[in-house]
Parts: sequence; structure tokens; C-alpha cells
Amino acid sequence: MTAPAREIRASMPAWVPGETAERLRADGYWIRFRKAERTVYRRRKRIPVSEWAERHRVITRGPYEGARYRNEITPHLAGILDASFDPSVQTIIICAAPQTGKSTVGDTCVGYAVDRAPGPVMWVYPDEETATENSQDRIQPMFRKSPRLRTYLTGIKDDETAKRIKLRHTELYLAWARSAAKLGNRSIKYLVLDEIDKYPPVTNKRETSPVNLAEARGIWYEQLGGKRWKFSTPTVETGEIWQALMEAQVVFDFWPRCPACGSHHPFQFEQIRWPEDVRDPKRVEEEGLAWAECPECGDRWDDDRRNLACRHGEWRARDDGHTELFRYLKDNRPRKIGFHMPSWISRMVPLAAPAASFLRGQLSKVHLKDFKNKHAAEPWLDYTVERQEDRILELRDQRPRGIVPSDGMVAALTAGVDTQDNGFYFWIHAWGWGLEKESWQVREGFVDSFDGLRKVLLEDRYPAEDGSECRVRVAVQDAMGHKTKQVYDFCRLHRGRIIPLQGVDTRRMTQPLKWTHIDRYPGTRKPIPGGIQLLQADVNYYKDDLSGKLEINPEDPGAWHLHAEATYELARHMCAEVTNEKGLWVMRGNRPNHYWDCAVYNLVAYDLLCALDGAWYMRPQQRPEAAARKGRPGGGWVQRPSGGGWIKR
Repeated sequence: MTAPAREIRASMPAWVPGETAERLRADGYWIRFRKAERTVYRRRKRIPVSEWAERHRVITRGPYEGARYRNEITPHLAGILDASFDPSVQTIIICAAPQTGKSTVGDTCVGYAVDRAPGPVMWVYPDEETATENSQDRIQPMFRKSPRLRTYLTGIKDDETAKRIKLRHTELYLAWARSAAKLGNRSIKYLVLDEIDKYPPVTNKRETSPVNLAEARGIWYEQLGGKRWKFSTPTVETGEIWQALMEAQVVFDFWPRCPACGSHHPFQFEQIRWPEDVRDPKRVEEEGLAWAECPECGDRWDDDRRNLACRHGEWRARDDGHTELFRYLKDNRPRKIGFHMPSWISRMVPLAAPAASFLRGQLSKVHLKDFKNKHAAEPWLDYTVERQEDRILELRDQRPRGIVPSDGMVAALTAGVDTQDNGFYFWIHAWGWGLEKESWQVREGFVDSFDGLRKVLLEDRYPAEDGSECRVRVAVQDAMGHKTKQVYDFCRLHRGRIIPLQGVDTRRMTQPLKWTHIDRYPGTRKPIPGGIQLLQADVNYYKDDLSGKLEINPEDPGAWHLHAEATYELARHMCAEVTNEKGLWVMRGNRPNHYWDCAVYNLVAYDLLCALDGAWYMRPQQRPEAAARKGRPGGGWVQRPSGGGWIKR
């Protein structure tokens, strides 16, 4: 008897009665499989994840949305995809800059697992909103748009929700870092931990960290092909992703291949160049002035040539003889591997972007932190934890105290005032024309009365070296903690010239400056006649900015200059605060910090001027017609008839 198609001959089960068994043995005993059974039991040829992605993955977000996945678009991801399903590998750690495809790795690997080695899956995101958005915008569309993955959907509406997707043969769960219940009630084969540096330290007061809680869900599958992916842009050295990367058995770096000489080499930021006479980050970015150079032959790569070099690149071990990725996996069989992905290896990031970010970082500590995290994919190391007094005094120039630079260098004078119970510390500061924020200390000191403060801020004229005189355009005064009622009244009398300030915890503000209306004196029900506009500032942000400016050499653009008579005591004030492990500024013992605070308030005043008049730092002949109007758009600010300040209509 010839076996029908798609049938197999089977051994006789022991439970079949004897007479029936004899007859079946004589006639033959065959089993026919249904289509669904053949789908489940079919033995497929194993293919790399990167090859599977090109066959079955459809891009669901970004500029290539709706197109088939192509490895040539993100060639640096192919090696990570394939290494993820190496038999020895259990944990894959990716420390990466934004826009380099780290989340694409997790989604693609889950799609491959669902098709080739199914098991329960869980994604963990920082918060519930992010989990819901990714479910609706990335994960569900990935299944619907892929002809292969779509076959695993049940077609039942209740099986596809924002928090759970039930497939024909397994389930997908979405959780978030603050929900212990979501993280701790199921066994998981595949775990994707996305942006782990944004997770809270603990899920709640009774539980461990979200990462530990989620990883415990995969214990049963550790010996059954279970996988864990950890992704994030780094923040600080103590952050989850950098700690995980340092614990990996091996870290791999991407080595492009030069199109000219054919050599492979690690792609370092030092290879990126821009014209020596150009220091304006905006110009570098807008005109695309950056390029990269091959360290072997000096070949010059524009963005297209960089893309070509990366298309033929490969991953190599950082500390083990630069062994190629798959050779290393075969020889060493590691369980925990890491990948480091700076922004400049991705075709989605033009070379001008990290170059411009680096240039901005030379003028601002905030921007330097942005470069380190979001382009170099490295943790922020606070290079100004200790600022020695001698280093501060090196910023002195030849001007006597109270003298403003001449030669048309100064656009405006500002003042910062630190309020104390016994009086007021003040700092008068001059700002140069243009966006480089070069600036000069003019005068600092202490007065014990509001009358004395009024004279310093509003009546005194400050002579320039060329014989002209300048006056303070706007002052920012600390209004919290000391004499708040009196400060409010003082600022009301000089509305628009002296602005009351409240420093706010950096975790409570989404932008550095914010106005709030106060209509009653603090701690009372007594109304403030006409009310007052209180300026709230993220002082941690501005202290970061000041700390970075103090690191700029005096001869470089954007420097913070002191006058020739600046004292050692002033330098001690400027070194009175340091950053802690959380990046927040704290006092060093009981050191006085009054002039440090006054300098910070001058940076606030600079941004306030920008908010009131976006072109104030431009020379009069360069200002656009629209900026020359007396009325300022938004906020109702107008210039005083006598000049020198701004008031609310």
C-alpha cells in the first residue's frame, strides 16, 4: 500500500484490542496531519535572525515605515540580532545613543522567537504610558503588517489589548517599572527591558529594583533557551545600563571598513573633523561641515561614505585581542554579552550632529552632558566636582573692579542678588554681543539695606574703558527664605527692573524658567496690591551651566572673566558647592556660597533677557525690523520710556 501524501506510518498503540490490532497490522496503520499540526511540527531550516528579518519584518515607525526591513539600512544591528540567538548567550546588553536602533533589536528578536522558538514574552518600559504607546504604535503593528507574524494572531478583538497580546501558541505581556504586580506574576521565556536608566531605583518600598524583579520571572527558562535584552541610553556611571555593561563577560565595539584602504578600525569621535576656523555649532550642523577620516589612510568620509564603511563593518571584542564577534562566541561561549553604540555609527545621525553637540559642550556643561550621553553613549562623569580656587582666579583679566570692557564689546549689564537676614550680596555682570555668551564680572559686594541695594542696581553708572557709561538692565533677586515680604515689596516698586526669584527643585520643572503669579504675602492672607510675577528657575540647571563656563579657558569664546581685583575669598565662594551622586548640587561643609549664587542668578538674568527680547544680544545694526518694535510679542512687556529696563503692561 502506498502511503498517501503528508501521512506517516505509525507503530501500533498498546491499548488497541488484539483483533483490531491484527487487522490494522495487515492493512497498514496511517496518520494524517491537519494543516495546523503540520505548521507546528514542521522542522524548519535554521536561518540567522538578520536573514529572517529581511524576509518577514516590516518597519512600522520612522522614515522607512511600511517598507521591508533591510540590513543595509542598519548594518550595525545585524551582528547583534544574530548573536542574540547564539546557543550560549542568555543576556544581551546594549548601551546606545538615541536613533541607533536599540529598540528595533528587541522587537525583531521577539518576532523571530514567536515564529521559530515560541514562548511567553514580556516587555518592560519605564512607565505605563510608554508601555501603552509602544504596544499600539510598535508591537501590534509589527504583527499585523508582517505576513508571517500575522498568521499567529487569533483574530479575536479581546486577544489584542494594550497590556497583553494572546497569540495562537503563546502570549505577549507589557509591563512597566513601577508596577510590582505586572512584573511579578508570570513565568517568562523572553524578557525585553527597554530604557532601564529611566526606571525608578525600586518598584515600591516593599520590593526590589524593577530589573531584579523582572529577571526573576525568567528563572525557569534559563536552561530552556530563555533570553534577556537590556537597552538604554546611559546617564551616569551608577546607572543600570552602564553597570550592566561593565558586568558583561565581553563588550563589543563596531569597526567599520574603510572604502579606500579596506582596513577595519574602531570608530572613535576623534576621527570626526570640521574646519579649524569654524566654532559655531549651529553653522556646523546646518551646513553639514563635519566629516570623518580613516586613521589608517586618511581617507575623508562624508555621510554617504561613512554609511558605506559601516555597511561592511563588523563587531569586535574590546579587550580580547579585538576578536570578531562570532569567532569570539564560538571560542568562548559567553552567557552575557554587551554592545556599545555611539550615534556616529548610525546612518540616521549625520556626522555634523555629534560635532555640533561637542562644540556646544565646550560652552556649557549641560550641553557637554548631552554630548556624552546622547552621542558618545557614555555616562556623565562630573569633571567639576572639585574646582580649586587657584583655577578660578586664573579667570582674572587686567580690568580694575567696577570697569566695563570697552571697544563695543558689551551688549548689556545684569545683576544677581543673594538675600540674607543682615543684607544683600550682589554681583554686576556684563554680557557680550552674540550667542557665545562671553561675559565679564564688573563689581561684587555687600550692602546692608534696600536703599543701598537700590543705589547699586538702579542709580550707579559703571564706566567702560573707552569712557562711556553703562547701567544695569535687569536684576534677579533671591526672594525665598529671607525677608520675602520686603523683597516682594521692593521688586514691586521697581517692577521690570528687579525680578523676584524662587529656586525650584530640578525634578519639578520641565523647563529652566517659569513665571507664577503671587497675590498674597507668604504665610498670610494679606493680599499683595496688584500681585507680583515670581520667576521660578531650575537652579540645578543653571549651576551646571555656570560650572561648565568656569572650565572655559579665558582666551576661548564663551569664557567667564573676572576683574583683576577678584579675591581669594570670592574664589572660595565659587568652589563652595559640588555635585552628589545624583547630579544635584550640595554644599561642601559650611562654606559660604553667596557669590556663587549671585553668579547663577546672572545666568538666569541672561535667559530672562532672551525671553523678553529674543534679539537683545544682536548689535543694533544687525537686529531685524520686527525686533525693533517697542512692544514685545507674548507676555505684554514694554520698554520703559526712560530706557534701561522692561515693565509689564
